[in-house]
Amino acid sequence: MSAPARLEPPPTTQAAGSGLLPRALWVGAASVVLVVAAVGAGILWQPTPDGLPDAGRLVVDGIPGLRLAQLLAGGALLGFTLSAVALDPAAAGPTAGTVSGAGRRDLAVAVAAAAILSLSSGLLAMLTLADVLGTPLAELLAPGVVTTYLLDVDVSRAHAIAAVLGLAVAVGLAMSRTLGSAATWGLVAAVAVGLPSLTGHAAGLGGHSLALISGFLHAVATAVWGGGVVALATHAVRRTPALGERARRFGVVAIISVVTIAVTGVASAATRMSSPAELVTTQYGRMVLGKVLALVVAGLVGLWVRRAWQAHRGAPGGATPGPVRLLVEVVALGAALGLSVVLARAPFPREPIQLPSYGETLIGYAYPPAPTFASVALGWHPDWVWLTASLLAIALYLAGVWQLHQRGDTWPVGRVVTWVLGWLVVIWATCAGVAWYAPTSFALHMISHMALAMLAPVLLVMGGPITLALRVLPAAHGGARGPREWIIWALHSRLTRFVTHPAYVLVVFTIGLYGLYYTFLYEELMASHLGHFAMQVHFLAAGYLFYWVVIGVDAGPRRLSYPARLILLMASLVIHSLFAVPMMMTEVPMVQGWYEVVQPPWLTDPLRDTQIAGAIAWGFGELPTLVVAMALGVQWARSDDREARRGDRRADLDGDAELRAYNDRLARLHARPPGESNPPRG
Repeated sequence: MSAPARLEPPPTTQAAGSGLLPRALWVGAASVVLVVAAVGAGILWQPTPDGLPDAGRLVVDGIPGLRLAQLLAGGALLGFTLSAVALDPAAAGPTAGTVSGAGRRDLAVAVAAAAILSLSSGLLAMLTLADVLGTPLAELLAPGVVTTYLLDVDVSRAHAIAAVLGLAVAVGLAMSRTLGSAATWGLVAAVAVGLPSLTGHAAGLGGHSLALISGFLHAVATAVWGGGVVALATHAVRRTPALGERARRFGVVAIISVVTIAVTGVASAATRMSSPAELVTTQYGRMVLGKVLALVVAGLVGLWVRRAWQAHRGAPGGATPGPVRLLVEVVALGAALGLSVVLARAPFPREPIQLPSYGETLIGYAYPPAPTFASVALGWHPDWVWLTASLLAIALYLAGVWQLHQRGDTWPVGRVVTWVLGWLVVIWATCAGVAWYAPTSFALHMISHMALAMLAPVLLVMGGPITLALRVLPAAHGGARGPREWIIWALHSRLTRFVTHPAYVLVVFTIGLYGLYYTFLYEELMASHLGHFAMQVHFLAAGYLFYWVVIGVDAGPRRLSYPARLILLMASLVIHSLFAVPMMMTEVPMVQGWYEVVQPPWLTDPLRDTQIAGAIAWGFGELPTLVVAMALGVQWARSDDREARRGDRRADLDGDAELRAYNDRLARLHARPPGESNPPRG
């Protein structure tokens, strides 16, 4: 019998710096493209006319270089963290859950990348502030200037926060020994990488949420794909064992990243350009096409590489394709990164929207006409981020149900209906006419808020998505962690146990309302499109978390008794009423720091608007709570019935031993002489 074929090449001794080749090519390609494109786009420093503020060559030309360093460091950070956490087959078996030796080397690279990300972000915060103020760097460093303006400018504030997060990630990854800890810091790193893309003047062109969120997802997906390719190429150069398995796992990540990049890239271009013709007729459009070409080349080469790895995994002698193909993908991604930096600085073809008033400029569109039932309930003002996310959630859920059906399993129809209805409520609250009017009327805002926080979460929780995912997703083999294992880990993590504590969910779901509406926080969040989106996410997430604990369709780290659930539900009702009733009885309009600025002509009585908002909050608090209380009563009764049936089956099996023991004890007590003390329990 012939010897079995080797699936992977044996490890070979490489020079210490061999793994630096992919990173050097990535940096080199990105730098060359950056310089060429920057010269072509004319974004480099040029002397300004006398009398105009000028930050100087060091600031203007230094920003693209630092931004490139920030992007490269962010990609390496996410890519090598991904390699250690999800791509490394050695993190399985007896030590499953622990970072392997190869994973620790990957995390060492990620730590260095996080430090570079922190440093470049800190410097960018200073240079962008100087650029915005038109002040040379030497004058910016004068006492009091930075401390006064750094956090007041959106771009510099975002870079400053990214610098702090990058430093925290560097320390956290250096101390990580488990996959869970490294994955958690990887999520923080994704926020640091995507945060700078949430700023910029694209939001002034209309489609604010779409521009912001698509930019964030585009930046993170590009960093994951590019950094993952560099990490995989580094292991290919080193001839790391099990390279074919790494390539197979990364293939799934690459497909998700490429799809995300394609969708968000189209969305970002749509918010910055007036027509498709500008792809050819403008300098910005031609650079977009160049970036698309580089990404297409990288994607095709990556697909070619992964197929080659799969074809050679079982080849006799363990033959595997060399790393040259991966390095071509690295160079193409570097070119795309260089163009990304220039595109972020280049002027957009689309002109900003000019609106007649400051209030309309804040909300991003002209004031709507006076509201009617039809315009509020049936109008259509789509938020493409929420619409896309909702439709995707419905599609994934239905795909999971279909997969269960294909293998002969069943899934309750009622859960499918509630899940779909829950997301339809989300679509209505964020895309219908009520969302169009919400920024200009507190009462209509309250309708949208309560639909997101108290109606949609009840329906979504009753859909049982976690249970469906655990039934559909296959278990990973060989001790590895697949999506199913990560869900189980997340369900039993310390963070999940903390956020599902009854006291925590009660505070977030109810008491947080006081902090939002009775302080300046509401005005601050509404003044930013990102803040408004974050507020909507909070409404939905807080409601889902609360009803997850109360209704308990999906398993969680805490399982409350039915009396405890009812007590928690009633406590939320009382606190919610104490929030809504004073609003109904107020003699002073609320949150006028925002609504007196964006007040349309048809809203002539802000006090009445506030009182109606209080009535809406009170009504929405009562009705869903009543429905949930009735559902809990039904669940409690069914639980008692199930327990009674289990007791009957147990009695049939053991001859009702429990009842006989109880009767024997009663007989012994009856036969005891008067005055004798209770016998000890046996």
